[in-house]
Amino acid sequence: MKRIISNNFINDLENGVLRNILKYVKSDTTLAMEIRKDGINIYYRGGSLLKIKEVGENQYNGYFDKNYIKTENNQSVVVECIPRIDNLSKANKLIDYIPKIKQQMDLWMKVEMPDGGEREYKHIVAKENNYGLIGKESDYFIGDIEYRGCLNNYLFDMIGVKWAVDNDNSENLDLALFKMYYGDKHLKTLEQVLSDLNNMIEFLYDEKSLSLLKDDLKEIYKAKTILGLLYPYEELKIGFSDKIEIVYIFGNQSNENNNLKNILIGIKNSKQYEEISKIADIKIAKSSFMGYGLYEKNMMNLDYAINML
Repeated sequence: MKRIISNNFINDLENGVLRNILKYVKSDTTLAMEIRKDGINIYYRGGSLLKIKEVGENQYNGYFDKNYIKTENNQSVVVECIPRIDNLSKANKLIDYIPKIKQQMDLWMKVEMPDGGEREYKHIVAKENNYGLIGKESDYFIGDIEYRGCLNNYLFDMIGVKWAVDNDNSENLDLALFKMYYGDKHLKTLEQVLSDLNNMIEFLYDEKSLSLLKDDLKEIYKAKTILGLLYPYEELKIGFSDKIEIVYIFGNQSNENNNLKNILIGIKNSKQYEEISKIADIKIAKSSFMGYGLYEKNMMNLDYAINML
C-alpha cells in the first residue's frame, strides 16, 4: 500500500528540517495539522492556513490560499510562501509568515463568515476529541476533516474511530463517520439529507473504497501518533472491527426546531434508513455539558433524539 506521506517527511517533521513547524503547531491551540497525500495542511479556524508538499527528498514547498487575501492586502503575503524548503532557516522563515497569514484569514472571515461557519466548528470538534485530557478520555478520535481520499468529493465532514476508554484492543476499533450541521440556518432539507444517505449507502457497499478509507485512516493514525498529534502520542497501529457508526452532530440547534425533528422523523421512515441500518448504526451526538467531547453514553438513536425534540 502506498503511504500517504513518506517516512522522510515524517522524519523531517519529527527531527529534521520541518521540526520547528511541528513544534509551532503543537504549541498553538488555534492550529491543527492534517495529513494529506504527499503533504500536510495546517488549519486555522477550519480554513487551510498552509499547505506543505514534498517535492523531492528532504525538500518541500509551502503554499498559502490566496483566496483569503483581501484585494487591498494582496502584497502582504506571497502565495507560494517559501519554495524549496530544505533547511531549518527556510522553515523558520515560513513560520514567521504564520501570524500574518492568520491575520489575513481573520479579516476574510470577519467579512465572509462572521458566525465562524461550520468548518470552524469541525475544527473545534476534532481538537476537543484529539488533544489533552478531554481527548484522552473521550470515546472517539477524529482522523481527518473533510476527507477526500478515495472519494470524488468529501462525503463525510470528519472520519475517525470509536475507541471506548474501556477497550484495550487498538486492533478492533469501530469506524466512525461524521456529518455536522452547525446552527439552524445550515440545516439541510430532508431531500438533501436523504440524498446524502443514498451516497453513503453506495460508498459503504463498495468494499474497495471502504477498504481504502480504512487503510488511509490507519496511515493517518500511525503518522499522527508518531508526531505526537494524537493520543497516546507515540506510534500506534490500529485495526477495525466490522462495525460502522454514522454520527450526526447538530451543533447549536434549537430544542424547539420543528424542522430538525421533521428531518429525523423523515430519516427514520425512509427506505434509505432501512437500507443503511443493515451495514451501519446511525447515532445522534448529544453534547457533554456544553462541550464537544464525544462519549459513547451520549450517543442517541433516532427514536431517542426525536422524543427529545
